[in-house]
Amino acid sequence: MLWLFTQIWVWIVVALLLGVLAGWLFWARPLKQAADQQAPDEQDTAEEARADSSATN
Repeated sequence: MLWLFTQIWVWIVVALLLGVLAGWLFWARPLKQAADQQAPDEQDTAEEARADSSATN
């Protein structure tokens, strides 16, 4: 009986780890890549705003 209990817990842990990996691959990683692609655009906009404010002063 202990063998069955141990086997069930091993498969539960394996399933949890696979779920975490799948969530990271299909959800968290694309969000991070999208945020990284937007970051340079926001930085360029901030630099243009600073340049515009320097030109008017």
